[in-house]
Amino acid sequence: EEPPAEADPLPASEVDPMTVPNVLDLCDGEPIFANFSFEDWALLSLRLELALLAHSFKKDSKDEDRTGIHESHLPFYYHKYYMKSFNVRYYGVESTEGLTKLIFDAVQLSPDAVLETTLPEDFDFEILVRRTEFERRERQKRLDSGDDSARLVFNQPQQAPPQPQQVHGGYGGYRGPRVGGGGGPYGATPGPPPPPAPGHHGGGGYGGPPGGKGYGKRVFGPNVCRNFAMYQQCRYGATCRFSHDPQ
Repeated sequence: EEPPAEADPLPASEVDPMTVPNVLDLCDGEPIFANFSFEDWALLSLRLELALLAHSFKKDSKDEDRTGIHESHLPFYYHKYYMKSFNVRYYGVESTEGLTKLIFDAVQLSPDAVLETTLPEDFDFEILVRRTEFERRERQKRLDSGDDSARLVFNQPQQAPPQPQQVHGGYGGYRGPRVGGGGGPYGATPGPPPPPAPGHHGGGGYGGPPGGKGYGKRVFGPNVCRNFAMYQQCRYGATCRFSHDPQ
């Protein structure tokens, strides 16, 4: 007698996320969170943060009369514990009550508007992942049936545009011509040459070539105009008594 044929495995979309043994293997190695969108990850994070906040406040207050955080104080204590701002409009709702309806399986508001959690103090993080996937599927069914009110519209944080790189003058920039050891700031366009220094004509000199240090002497022929040879211009022009011919 032949053994009964094995039933075909269920597709991942039909496997119950609340009972699957391994959240990392829903079906054929596909994790339970494979289809999470930005909104699902945001709600998963919010489930965890508010559940821990409710437990932590009750433990830290050590006051039997203070059983939880009133909704009007929630932004203050959220910032105190997590060092970040809390704004329900980020999640596309107008009130804390509307926010808790999105994550009713983790936290809720009491009749006195006090934050309470439905999870035990030693809850496993996996239960939040399972519940997030379960609610994602329920929401998708409503969308597929034409109920557009089930669509989540969150305000995603905008990435800052890249800042243009600023180019500063500094070491390595072009150095203007220096005469007598001077010169303009780094990166500046050289201006006209300064007036000739003593010993300018006839081979004496104190400057260096453009971009140079300006400390070494450069020797010219006795009849060559030093300004014209170095900078291709001379303040005396045609009246200069030295030659403008490099030869």
